[in-house]
Formats: sequence, structure tokens, C-alpha cells
Amino acid sequence: MSNIKVLIQASSRSWAGGRDICMGLVNGEITVARTIKRALEAFPAAQLCLVAPEFDQDGELGGVIEYVKDKRLKAFYGFDESPLKRMIAASIELADNDYIVRIDGIHFCFDVDLSQKMLALALQKKLDCIKLPADFPVHFSSEVFRVGALRELVKLLDKPELEKFNIHPKIYFELNRYNYNFEYLRTLPQYSDEYLSECRKLAKDIYDIPRLEVGSKRTIWADTPSYHYQLALEYLNSNMKVLDIACGNGYGVRMMSTFLAEVHGADLDPEIINLAKAYTHEKNVEYYIEDITNLSFEDDSYDAVTCFETLEHIPEDDCLKELRRIIRPGGMLVLSTPQNSYGHIPVNACHIVEYSLDALLKLVGRYFLVVKVIGIKAGTIHSDADPYGTNTVLVCIKPF
Repeated sequence: MSNIKVLIQASSRSWAGGRDICMGLVNGEITVARTIKRALEAFPAAQLCLVAPEFDQDGELGGVIEYVKDKRLKAFYGFDESPLKRMIAASIELADNDYIVRIDGIHFCFDVDLSQKMLALALQKKLDCIKLPADFPVHFSSEVFRVGALRELVKLLDKPELEKFNIHPKIYFELNRYNYNFEYLRTLPQYSDEYLSECRKLAKDIYDIPRLEVGSKRTIWADTPSYHYQLALEYLNSNMKVLDIACGNGYGVRMMSTFLAEVHGADLDPEIINLAKAYTHEKNVEYYIEDITNLSFEDDSYDAVTCFETLEHIPEDDCLKELRRIIRPGGMLVLSTPQNSYGHIPVNACHIVEYSLDALLKLVGRYFLVVKVIGIKAGTIHSDADPYGTNTVLVCIKPF
């Protein structure tokens, strides 16, 4: 019988350098502590380890260990840049054919039944990795790895183009699934609207956080938000006049201004527009205070618009109508939004709705011709052959 170890991955600091949401409170209890207690109940015969970066040594997470007070729970700190190496080091006593159940510390409502089913299948079929489909809601997710598969994987990742899989090893197995004994868990639950609403209510306080920004000196890893602009630049022409709507501190505007003729940034928040202006010295940039659902720009004003991680926060049709109005015929819209096959009641209480791929294509297709679908699996990882992920980027054209 294989030994089982449950790893709860957490950090007191987010990839952008702020306080991680796993340290927020759910009903007065630190989120990661709630996740650990759920895992202890779900796997009564397993050892648990809270796995965190080295910078968390002697930090807030130590208080979580003291709070939970369970002899099965240990902690490991190390490898700031590599969650994969952390997982391996935290499981050094296990044999190659033993198994790890990995749970993100943020996921206090991870689906216990699904975790147990994946572990049972992994043991039965001697799988290297089993995970949920890419568009399954992350808050209910976990994954299972064979220890030996992780040890072999880390040896392959010394090439610069593969370093990102140190952060997301499950995606390496997914994208290379024909080279491994890999499976998706295909028998999935149907959560009631009442249960989704309950999870959303519980998560409300942990998502009541300052607005996400990118490009600051505090950033630990380049991750999805900045990558959206890199993707957009692959489709935009250098002579275009482009608007970045919901531009925040102007990071994306400044990034695109190096490659494009003229870039404007617009945001509803006057304070953040003032901040963007203070950060920006490029001559081909302007900023405006604007409401995306009621823009002051004239019809056909822009050759292209970028709109990232915004659609899920606002009235969707009002937004898309305005973006269609201000883009010239034949012009381009590049947008991104979370992808979630159960997103009609998202757990993230900051979002009005999250979209399955089919729902998003149907919605945007009423206003634009969708010419490219990119399903971002995690961070900066996607496959041109697979449009499913945790995030969707669409490249769209306004019809003539």
C-alpha cells in the first residue's frame, strides 16, 4: 500500500507582493487554517504538511500551525521560486510510488469527495498525475501526483523555457499527457445554486482586497495580467491607435507604447489615473477618466482596444456595446476574463459572473467576430491546440 501525504501550499505573500488572500478571514478564521482543518478531516490516515516559501520562515504561517494544533501537521519552508522543489523536499521521506495530494491554501471549500476519488484512481491505476479539467472552478479543486513523477519532472526543467512549470507542475503533465500516465477526473458534480451562493458568501471578505496591479517592484513572478499585454502585442500593428480600458496604474499602456504609434489608457478611478500619469513619461500616451459602460469617445475612435480582467466585474452588454461603438470597422478587441464552467455564481465575490468558454463565445459573438481563442492554463502557460483553461483571451474583429 502506498503512503499518502497531503500538501497544503500557501504563502503569506501573493505573487504580486501583497498579502496573500489565504491569510484573509473566512467567518473569523484564517483561510489557510480552514483549508488545513478540512484536509485533516478528509484524510484521517495521512500526514499533512503546510508547504511555504523560505521567506515565510518565522512569519505569520507559524501562527497557523499553532492554531490548528494537530500532531499530523508539519511545516516546510524553502525554494521561494519553485513550488515544485518545495513539494519534493517536503516529501523526502516518501518512496517514488507514494502519492501526494496537493491543495492550495486558498481553497477552503475544496471538494473532499473529488479529492478522495482522484486519490483512489491514482492508486488503482498507478497514475503519475490526476487533476480536474482546466475550466473546473479552482476553488473546489485539488490534484494528485506520484512522488517519483515529480522527482523526474524537476530534472527536466533546467531549460529557461520550462522554468514556469516549477510553479505549475500539474500543467506540464496536462500538456504532455500522452507521455505520462495522466488522467482528468471526468465524473464531475453538479453544485446547487444554494451551495455556490454559500461559498461565495463565505469568500466575500477574503476577496475584499485592493485592486490587482502588475509591474510593481514587489512582483515575485511574471504572471497572467502582464502576459495578457504580451499576447495582445502579437496581434496589434505598430501604426495602431490603441485604448487600454480599465488600465489601472498604466503598466500595460507603458508596455504597449514602446511598440505602438499611440496608446491611451482609461479608468473609472481618478486617483489611479493620477498615479498612471505620474508613472508615465512616454510621449505617445494619454490618460482619461472613463466609465466603460458609457464612454465619452466618438464612434470609430480607435484601431484597437485591450480590455483585461474587466468584463466579469461590469454589466456585460453595456460594456461590449460601447467597445464595439468606439472601435472602427475592421478594428480589433483583445479581451480576457476568467474561464469557469460553473461561473454563473462565482465564488470570487468581486465578480458578477465568470464564463464558460461556450458562454463567452456566444456573448462576445453578438458584437464581434472572434478570430482567436487562447485558454491560459495557469500563469503564462497555454496551448494553441487547447482553448480550455482558467482564463480566456479572445482576439476579436469588429465586422465591416
